[in-house]
Amino acid sequence: MQKPRAIYPYLSPALPRIFAHRGFASAPGLIENTIPAFRAAIDLGATHIESDIQVTKDGVPVLFHDNDLIRVAALPQKISEITSGDLAKIDLGDGVRVPTLREALTELPEARFNLDLKVYEAIAPAVLVIAELEARDRVLLASFSDSRRAKALSALGGRVASSAGGWRVLALWLAAKLRLRPLTKILAAPVQALQIPRRQGPIRLDSPAFIKQMLAAGLELHYWTINEPDEMTELIALGAHGIVTDRTDLAVNTLRKAR
Repeated sequence: MQKPRAIYPYLSPALPRIFAHRGFASAPGLIENTIPAFRAAIDLGATHIESDIQVTKDGVPVLFHDNDLIRVAALPQKISEITSGDLAKIDLGDGVRVPTLREALTELPEARFNLDLKVYEAIAPAVLVIAELEARDRVLLASFSDSRRAKALSALGGRVASSAGGWRVLALWLAAKLRLRPLTKILAAPVQALQIPRRQGPIRLDSPAFIKQMLAAGLELHYWTINEPDEMTELIALGAHGIVTDRTDLAVNTLRKAR
């Protein structure tokens, strides 16, 4: 397994990397994107926590995937239309609540967070919290939007690891397909990782040829969302550096021997 070209503290734990998708939310009694789910994943042996950043009406960044509370709390309210104070009063079950970014970084000082910026409005407050807590080495910023990712990185002085947005992944695949190695290196330069599914429609992102070229460009490859042990083992054998999974327990048991 080839090491990435750029060394960031965020990417320093031993390979392979296990990203707990919204924490260990598949365990009975745990709720996705909450402190107990994050802590359970870390206790099991996850090396990283995957989560998402939304922002409340009063500008507080919180770790939550959806833009509303319907699926998780059965409430027809958008995160952007509720204050952080009111959000903190909402019980998701057994007294568990939606955590703020500050709470998560503070209560889990040993955890590395993979954070997807869901909306532009989350950029400024999230950057402020990361900078104030001196957490640059503990986060990777991701977004399907490369412009959101780039804006956040610029505000943080470019000292934070990041993964490619949608258009950059597509451009890298096309450059690899056409064997345009100089272009591949140019496209890869602004990011440290690709966090991708095995396939996007007809496009295979797990082919040996694609993986080989991405590794040659110095990128880490993290595949999502992988819950089957056989797939985990296969992807790591192909050259992936990590997997994003709902099943932290299976991933740790399966990949521990690959370390």
